[in-house]
Amino acid sequence: MPPSIVYPYLGNLYINLTNRCPVSCSFCVKSSWKLSYRGHDLRLRRDPQPSDVIEALGDIKKYRELVFCGFGESTYRLDELKAVARAARERGSPPIRLNTIGLANLIHQRDVVPELAGLVDTVSVSLNTADPAQWRELHRPLKVYAERGFAAAQEFVKSSSRMLPRAVVTAVDLPGIDVARLEDLAKDLGASFRLRPRLAEAPETA
Repeated sequence: MPPSIVYPYLGNLYINLTNRCPVSCSFCVKSSWKLSYRGHDLRLRRDPQPSDVIEALGDIKKYRELVFCGFGESTYRLDELKAVARAARERGSPPIRLNTIGLANLIHQRDVVPELAGLVDTVSVSLNTADPAQWRELHRPLKVYAERGFAAAQEFVKSSSRMLPRAVVTAVDLPGIDVARLEDLAKDLGASFRLRPRLAEAPETA
Protein backbone atom coordinates (compact mmCIF):
# COMPACT_ATOMS: atom_id res chain seq x y z
CA MET A 1 0.00 0.00 0.00
CA PRO A 2 1.45 3.43 -0.94
CA PRO A 3 1.90 6.00 1.83
CA SER A 4 -0.89 8.47 2.45
CA ILE A 5 -0.21 12.03 1.31
CA VAL A 6 -3.72 12.96 2.45
CA TYR A 7 -5.78 11.13 5.06
CA PRO A 8 -9.28 11.68 6.46
CA TYR A 9 -9.88 11.70 10.20
CA LEU A 10 -12.91 12.78 12.24
CA GLY A 11 -14.43 14.84 9.45
CA ASN A 12 -11.21 16.64 8.48
CA LEU A 13 -8.75 15.99 5.65
CA TYR A 14 -5.09 16.04 6.68
CA ILE A 15 -2.18 16.75 4.34
CA ASN A 16 1.11 14.90 4.87
CA LEU A 17 3.73 17.10 3.16
CA THR A 18 6.94 15.78 4.72
CA ASN A 19 8.42 13.54 7.41
CA ARG A 20 11.22 16.03 8.13
CA CYS A 21 11.02 17.84 11.46
CA PRO A 22 13.26 20.35 13.29
CA VAL A 23 12.41 18.78 16.66
CA SER A 24 12.24 15.31 18.18
CA CYS A 25 9.57 15.77 20.83
CA SER A 26 9.75 13.53 23.86
CA PHE A 27 6.00 12.85 23.64
CA CYS A 28 5.83 12.24 19.87
CA VAL A 29 4.42 8.86 18.79
CA LYS A 30 6.04 8.98 15.35
CA SER A 31 8.61 6.31 16.17
CA SER A 32 6.53 4.12 18.46
CA TRP A 33 3.66 4.14 15.96
CA LYS A 34 6.14 3.53 13.08
CA LEU A 35 4.86 6.58 11.17
CA SER A 36 1.37 5.13 11.09
CA TYR A 37 -1.68 7.11 12.20
CA ARG A 38 -5.08 5.48 12.75
CA GLY A 39 -4.49 2.96 9.96
CA HIS A 40 -2.84 5.42 7.56
CA ASP A 41 0.79 4.90 6.55
CA LEU A 42 2.46 8.33 6.69
CA ARG A 43 5.99 7.11 5.93
CA LEU A 44 6.80 9.07 2.78
CA ARG A 45 9.24 7.59 0.29
CA ARG A 46 9.67 11.11 -1.11
CA ASP A 47 8.12 14.48 -0.39
CA PRO A 48 5.05 14.80 -2.64
CA GLN A 49 4.86 17.49 -5.27
CA PRO A 50 2.00 19.99 -5.04
CA SER A 51 0.39 18.41 -8.10
CA ASP A 52 0.37 15.02 -6.32
CA VAL A 53 -1.34 16.52 -3.27
CA ILE A 54 -3.84 18.57 -5.27
CA GLU A 55 -4.83 15.48 -7.24
CA ALA A 56 -5.27 13.50 -4.01
CA LEU A 57 -7.53 16.10 -2.37
CA GLY A 58 -10.66 14.90 -4.14
CA ASP A 59 -13.96 16.46 -3.05
CA ILE A 60 -12.70 18.73 -0.28
CA LYS A 61 -16.03 20.43 0.23
CA LYS A 62 -17.29 17.44 2.24
CA TYR A 63 -14.73 18.03 5.03
CA ARG A 64 -14.96 20.38 8.02
CA GLU A 65 -11.33 21.48 7.75
CA LEU A 66 -8.30 20.98 5.58
CA VAL A 67 -5.28 20.52 7.87
CA PHE A 68 -1.58 20.57 7.08
CA CYS A 69 -0.41 17.96 9.57
CA GLY A 70 1.58 14.75 9.25
CA PHE A 71 4.56 13.30 11.10
CA GLY A 72 6.73 16.23 10.04
CA GLU A 73 6.89 20.02 9.92
CA SER A 74 4.88 21.23 6.91
CA THR A 75 6.52 24.67 6.86
CA TYR A 76 9.81 23.12 5.74
CA ARG A 77 7.97 23.02 2.39
CA LEU A 78 6.53 26.50 2.52
CA ASP A 79 6.22 27.05 -1.24
CA GLU A 80 4.50 23.70 -1.69
CA LEU A 81 2.18 24.39 1.25
CA LYS A 82 1.15 27.71 -0.30
CA ALA A 83 0.60 26.14 -3.72
CA VAL A 84 -1.66 23.44 -2.29
CA ALA A 85 -3.58 25.90 -0.11
CA ARG A 86 -4.07 28.24 -3.07
CA ALA A 87 -5.40 25.41 -5.25
CA ALA A 88 -7.68 24.26 -2.43
CA ARG A 89 -9.06 27.78 -2.09
CA GLU A 90 -9.83 27.84 -5.80
CA ARG A 91 -11.83 24.62 -5.32
CA GLY A 92 -13.94 26.12 -2.54
CA SER A 93 -11.99 24.62 0.34
CA PRO A 94 -13.34 24.45 3.88
CA PRO A 95 -11.29 26.40 6.48
CA ILE A 96 -7.57 25.61 6.27
CA ARG A 97 -5.50 24.96 9.39
CA LEU A 98 -1.73 24.61 9.83
CA ASN A 99 -0.49 22.50 12.74
CA THR A 100 3.12 23.46 13.42
CA ILE A 101 5.92 23.61 15.96
CA GLY A 102 6.24 27.32 15.12
CA LEU A 103 9.83 27.47 13.83
CA ALA A 104 9.07 28.49 10.24
CA ASN A 105 10.59 31.94 10.65
CA LEU A 106 13.88 30.43 11.81
CA ILE A 107 13.83 27.80 9.09
CA HIS A 108 13.34 30.41 6.36
CA GLN A 109 15.09 33.33 8.08
CA ARG A 110 12.14 35.70 7.63
CA ASP A 111 8.63 36.25 8.92
CA VAL A 112 6.64 33.91 6.68
CA VAL A 113 3.23 34.65 8.23
CA PRO A 114 2.35 37.41 5.70
CA GLU A 115 2.75 34.76 3.00
CA LEU A 116 0.09 32.63 4.69
CA ALA A 117 -2.47 35.44 4.84
CA GLY A 118 -5.44 34.65 2.63
CA LEU A 119 -4.40 30.99 2.44
CA VAL A 120 -4.49 29.74 6.04
CA ASP A 121 -7.37 30.44 8.43
CA THR A 122 -5.93 28.97 11.63
CA VAL A 123 -2.39 28.40 12.83
CA SER A 124 -2.09 25.95 15.72
CA VAL A 125 1.31 26.06 17.41
CA SER A 126 2.39 23.21 19.68
CA LEU A 127 4.23 25.28 22.31
CA ASN A 128 3.58 23.02 25.32
CA THR A 129 5.25 25.18 27.95
CA ALA A 130 5.89 28.77 29.00
CA ASP A 131 9.42 27.95 30.15
CA PRO A 132 12.31 28.09 27.63
CA ALA A 133 14.39 25.41 29.38
CA GLN A 134 11.41 23.08 29.52
CA TRP A 135 10.66 23.86 25.87
CA ARG A 136 14.13 22.58 24.91
CA GLU A 137 13.73 19.53 27.16
CA LEU A 138 10.32 18.61 25.74
CA HIS A 139 10.98 19.36 22.08
CA ARG A 140 14.63 18.37 21.74
CA PRO A 141 15.22 20.72 18.79
CA LEU A 142 18.04 20.46 16.30
CA LYS A 143 21.05 22.34 17.63
CA VAL A 144 20.61 25.21 15.18
CA TYR A 145 17.19 25.96 16.68
CA ALA A 146 17.89 25.25 20.35
CA GLU A 147 18.87 28.72 21.53
CA ARG A 148 16.31 30.82 19.65
CA GLY A 149 13.52 28.31 19.09
CA PHE A 150 11.27 29.14 22.03
CA ALA A 151 11.36 32.88 21.35
CA ALA A 152 10.88 32.31 17.61
CA ALA A 153 7.82 30.13 18.22
CA GLN A 154 6.30 32.88 20.36
CA GLU A 155 6.96 35.47 17.66
CA PHE A 156 5.34 33.17 15.11
CA VAL A 157 2.23 32.97 17.29
CA LYS A 158 2.17 36.73 17.80
CA SER A 159 2.55 37.44 14.08
CA SER A 160 -0.14 34.87 13.26
CA SER A 161 -2.54 36.41 15.76
CA ARG A 162 -2.12 39.78 14.02
CA MET A 163 -2.25 38.67 10.40
CA LEU A 164 -4.43 35.54 10.28
CA PRO A 165 -8.03 34.95 11.37
CA ARG A 166 -7.06 32.69 14.27
CA ALA A 167 -3.97 31.60 16.22
CA VAL A 168 -4.03 28.82 18.79
CA VAL A 169 -1.37 27.72 21.28
CA THR A 170 -1.63 24.07 22.23
CA ALA A 171 -0.08 21.85 24.86
CA VAL A 172 -0.07 18.11 25.32
CA ASP A 173 -1.34 17.22 28.79
CA LEU A 174 1.99 16.20 30.31
CA PRO A 175 3.12 16.09 33.94
CA GLY A 176 5.10 19.09 35.12
CA ILE A 177 3.60 21.65 32.73
CA ASP A 178 2.26 24.86 34.25
CA VAL A 179 -0.93 25.01 32.20
CA ALA A 180 -2.19 28.24 33.77
CA ARG A 181 1.06 30.03 32.98
CA LEU A 182 0.98 28.79 29.39
CA GLU A 183 -2.62 29.85 28.99
CA ASP A 184 -1.65 33.35 30.18
CA LEU A 185 1.24 33.41 27.70
CA ALA A 186 -1.08 32.41 24.85
CA LYS A 187 -3.40 35.27 25.78
CA ASP A 188 -0.48 37.72 25.86
CA LEU A 189 0.49 36.57 22.36
CA GLY A 190 -3.05 37.19 21.11
CA ALA A 191 -3.90 33.50 20.77
CA SER A 192 -6.43 31.13 22.24
CA PHE A 193 -5.30 28.02 24.13
CA ARG A 194 -6.11 24.33 23.87
CA LEU A 195 -4.91 21.47 26.08
CA ARG A 196 -4.56 18.20 24.16
CA PRO A 197 -4.53 14.69 25.62
CA ARG A 198 -1.57 12.49 24.78
CA LEU A 199 -2.17 10.58 21.57
CA ALA A 200 -1.33 7.25 23.18
CA GLU A 201 -4.17 7.86 25.61
CA ALA A 202 -6.64 9.37 23.14
CA PRO A 203 -7.57 7.15 20.19
CA GLU A 204 -10.14 9.67 18.95
CA THR A 205 -8.07 12.86 19.22
CA ALA A 206 -6.81 14.66 16.14
